[in-house]
Amino acid sequence: MYDILKVSHNGLRWVLLALLLFVIVRSWLGFAQKSTYGKLDNATGGALVGLSHLQLLIGFILYFGLSPITQAAFADFGAAMKDPTLRLYAVEHISTMLIAVILIQVGRIFSKKATEDARKFRVMAVFTTFALLLMASRMPNWNF
Repeated sequence: MYDILKVSHNGLRWVLLALLLFVIVRSWLGFAQKSTYGKLDNATGGALVGLSHLQLLIGFILYFGLSPITQAAFADFGAAMKDPTLRLYAVEHISTMLIAVILIQVGRIFSKKATEDARKFRVMAVFTTFALLLMASRMPNWNF
């Protein structure tokens, strides 16, 4: 079960990053060009939220139950804080990704509540850009 979820979590991140980049580019362009916020924008925003929540759920299952890395960190948390790799997985990765998913969700909520298209695009662009920066800062193993 651990191996399946680990591979899923690893592979899903690339899909999430691709969708995140698509939403960011489309949002900044929509804002700059004063475009109409259409069905595609709404659908990709919703898909981004759903996919980020799925990724977070898989990450939580790994973190709290199955990962030998976090189990080792929990066994001696003081020593884990002195080891950069264990600290990354035990604290930095999960907290940063949680904040990034919250930013994606809040951006979606605020963009849906906005009445003007330019504001919808700007809100999505800003929140998703910050989420991407956070994710990129604490994503382990950038290799394909």
